[in-house]
Amino acid sequence: MGVKLQQIINIKKIDFQRLAGKIIAVDPPNIIFSLFNFARKNTGNTNNSLILDRTQRPISHLYGLLYRINFYYSKKIFPVFCFDGKVSQLKRIITKDQLKDFLFTQDWYKQAIENGNKELARQIASSKEYLWQNIIQESKQLLGALGIPYIESPSSAESQCAYLVKKHFVHFSNSQDYDSLLFGCPRIIQNLSKSMRRKVQGRWTYNKVEPVVINLEKNLQQLQISIFQLVDMALLIGTDYFPGIKGIGPKKALHLIKKYKNIEHIIRQEKSTYDFDDLTHEIIKNVRKIFLIPDVIESIDNIHWNHPNRSQVISLLCHEHNLNKERVVKNFDKFETNYEKCRKYFLFQKKAPKKTQLTLY
Repeated sequence: MGVKLQQIINIKKIDFQRLAGKIIAVDPPNIIFSLFNFARKNTGNTNNSLILDRTQRPISHLYGLLYRINFYYSKKIFPVFCFDGKVSQLKRIITKDQLKDFLFTQDWYKQAIENGNKELARQIASSKEYLWQNIIQESKQLLGALGIPYIESPSSAESQCAYLVKKHFVHFSNSQDYDSLLFGCPRIIQNLSKSMRRKVQGRWTYNKVEPVVINLEKNLQQLQISIFQLVDMALLIGTDYFPGIKGIGPKKALHLIKKYKNIEHIIRQEKSTYDFDDLTHEIIKNVRKIFLIPDVIESIDNIHWNHPNRSQVISLLCHEHNLNKERVVKNFDKFETNYEKCRKYFLFQKKAPKKTQLTLY
C-alpha cells in the first residue's frame, strides 16, 4: 500500500551514468511480489496464469531476479537486499497476515487432495497465499548463489534500507513506496528497471518511466515541515499501519499540519469536521515509534559481493525447477561477465584520486 505522497513530493530525473559506482539497498518483497504476479495473457480466455515450470511451480521470480540483478551489474551498480522481519501488529490490521494465509491455504490444499479434487488443488497450489513463503525462501537461495548480500531485518525491509542510506553504507534505497521517506531515508531511487516501463495496475497497459531520485531533506525544506510532522501527515493520509482519516488527502494533510503543527492539535481543533475516533493516542504513539525509532540491524560489517556460483544456480534453476539448461547457462554467462565488469569498475574507482562529488539532487 504505502503512504500516498505523490502529489506533494518533488522528484528529479537521474541518468544511469550518474548511478555508476553506486550501491543501492533494495526492498525485495515488492520486487519479488511483482515478479511472482507477472502473468502471461491467456489467449483462450480472459484469465491470466502464472509462468510455471513443468512441476506447476512458478518461476517468474527466479528468472526475474536473475535479470534484475544482471541489469544492476550492467549499470555498474552493486545491490544489497533487505528482507522483512517481524510484522508489526498494527500492519496486520491493514495488510494480509501472509503466514496465516499460507497456513490456511495449506490446510485447504490438503483437503482438496484428500477429496480427490485435483483441479482445486492445482489452483490453490498456484495461489500467492500458498506459495509466498516458499517464494521468499527460494529468492534468498538464488541471491546466495548469485553472490548477492542480503540482510534479514528485525522489522520492515524499508526501515533497514533507510538506515543503510543514513549511515552511508549505501547511496540509495530502491523502493517504489513512499514509506521510505517516513523512515527518514535521505535518498530514494525509483523506476530502476531495464524495460523503462511500468504496468498499470489491473490493466494490460504500460506507462513509460524514467529513473528518478527523491531527496528527503530538500522536500522537507520545500514543504516547510519536519520529519516528525511528515509522519503525522501520514497518519492522516493513511499508511500500512493506519487507514487514515476520511476526507483528508496529501494536500489537506499538509495544510492542517502547517496550521496546527502536530496531530494532537489537529484532532483538538478539527474534531467537529473529521472523524478521529479510531485515531487513538496509543496508535499515534506506536506509529511514530515505528517510523521514527525503527528496529534495525545497526552492525553491518560483512557486506560482500561474491563471485556467482554456477553450480548452485544451475542446481536451483535446472535441477529443482527443470528450466532449460542452455538458456540458464547463457544468461548466467552474461551475468558473470557483468559482475566482473562491475567489480573492476568499483576497484578502479576506489583506487582513483578523490574528486569533488557532484550533488545527486
